[in-house]
Amino acid sequence: MNFLLVVAIGFAVLFHRMAAYEHMSAWAWAIASFALSLAVTSLWAGFLPLILAQIGLFAAMWWYNVKRVDTRERHWTAKREEDRRMRDERMRRAQEEIQRDRARRQHRADTGPSLDKDGPADESDD
Repeated sequence: MNFLLVVAIGFAVLFHRMAAYEHMSAWAWAIASFALSLAVTSLWAGFLPLILAQIGLFAAMWWYNVKRVDTRERHWTAKREEDRRMRDERMRRAQEEIQRDRARRQHRADTGPSLDKDGPADESDD
């Protein structure tokens, strides 16, 4: 029993480190590994069922991590697309404003000096 307890703690430490490396909830995986080890050793005698259970837990951890990374990537892709659309919209509005300013200046140059609502078109210092 002492050997299996040491093995259970060893697997818990291993799962904690693997989960921390993958930026997952490390303590949750360590506790799950330890609890699984205790449950398997209480139900079946021997080392082989313990190893098989830990391999199953590792497969679940791997599947969860792949799913988490895919979800994060989809979220980042959507956010990048939204940011690109916002930048394109700001660029379009800025270009429209530049075109309006150019047209207004061209119109002022064609019609000569006049009074605007902002004041005289010719703002030279005397």
